[in-house]
Amino acid sequence: MPSPSVGIATTLAILCPSLASAANGTALDSKTCAAHGFQPGQQVPPLNEPSHQEPTNAAAASQQRPWKFSWEKGLEGGWRQSLEDRGIRFNLFFNDQYQAVAKGGLDTNGGRNSASMDAFLMLDLGRLGWIDNADALLHLQSNWGAGVNNRVGSLADVNDDADGDLGLHVAQLWYRHRFLESRVSLTTGFLDFQTIVDRNAFANSEDKQFWNQALDNNPLVPLGIGLGAWAEIQPTSWWTINLGAIDAQSELYETGFSTAFHEEAWFLAYAETTFKPNLPSKRGPLAGNYRIGLVYDPRQRNGFPLPRRDPESRGDDYGEYVSVDQKLFRENEKDDQGLGVFGRFGYRTPETNRIGRFWSAGFSYTGLIPKRDADVLGFGFALQRPSGLYRSRVDSEFDNEAVYELYYAIQLNKWLVITPDVQYVENPGGSNDGKPAVVAGVRVRASF
Repeated sequence: MPSPSVGIATTLAILCPSLASAANGTALDSKTCAAHGFQPGQQVPPLNEPSHQEPTNAAAASQQRPWKFSWEKGLEGGWRQSLEDRGIRFNLFFNDQYQAVAKGGLDTNGGRNSASMDAFLMLDLGRLGWIDNADALLHLQSNWGAGVNNRVGSLADVNDDADGDLGLHVAQLWYRHRFLESRVSLTTGFLDFQTIVDRNAFANSEDKQFWNQALDNNPLVPLGIGLGAWAEIQPTSWWTINLGAIDAQSELYETGFSTAFHEEAWFLAYAETTFKPNLPSKRGPLAGNYRIGLVYDPRQRNGFPLPRRDPESRGDDYGEYVSVDQKLFRENEKDDQGLGVFGRFGYRTPETNRIGRFWSAGFSYTGLIPKRDADVLGFGFALQRPSGLYRSRVDSEFDNEAVYELYYAIQLNKWLVITPDVQYVENPGGSNDGKPAVVAGVRVRASF
């Protein structure tokens, strides 16, 4: 489904100088922070403390510039570094994709371009001296182009970042406070639950990983965007509990107050628990995340009636889901090179949902090719299976839709990644009358 905050899962992970202790169930995980140059627990001396060495003229000149740019490292230093030291961080991400239906589907008439822009402002309120143990985030987003999604005819979009032409809008705006030595945190504001529940280390970002919607998230989990609240509880280092609720009727470009607190006041509700074992190996621990969740959806929808009966509208819908990722092999102790696997499962009540079950599986290998240590190879498979009641009462021809996807992310330098991608969609739309589709594309991602 089109989402005004697609891609948040990856981009948020880079912006967490003060959130390194957040659980792996969020987009702000310490592993990703470290990969972008910030080590969890790193202490930065106050700017008014004397340096052990007087800066050279070149270094002093660099600090007077807003930033400096190099092909290898991108934008760094200058005023930007000074702001980060004080607790203010800004990041800008731009994704540009070109895709074409090479065979099958509904239309093979040429390719299409799409793009997205995400800008983040993260404030460490404690480091700023305003509020201890607190953070705030502003996320702005804009999208261009719908890509070739409508040329395939599939249930799941082949490009989950192609949301059409959406002007600049607020995708997230929230405040987080941490308690009990960061074992408990409460976040309120305009939230995107794609960054909170159904997370996965190897299949959770259409900006950097798989393009297909069915491999980005679980399509049976409604990931709300709007006014809401979320509590995260960490009883131990290996166990996390997430509880949250969000406006089920939120609309793009609206604040959400007119829907969250008026008329039906429907809220999506989530409960998720995550177990995080570290399996031992000769080259260091193998991290894993095993998430089990429940979702409640109060929105009204028509059920599937028996013959000669009128459909009845009902709410109180629920779903169950599982999301697993596990590192299986590490090439060394220094970085993330190695093999990881993932899997998902989803279930929704068959009385009101056309798709009743879903599962996916795949792998991701970082540094497979010698001397290409940051490149990532990924392969995934996803299957959406129809509800038995829908088949028996509405459409007996409706059947499974399967997706196979292979990508290779080429890390040219710290700020630029090019990703060729190919997908095979079997039985697009589940209608049994569509041709299997082959979709190929290339994505360019720039991080500033």
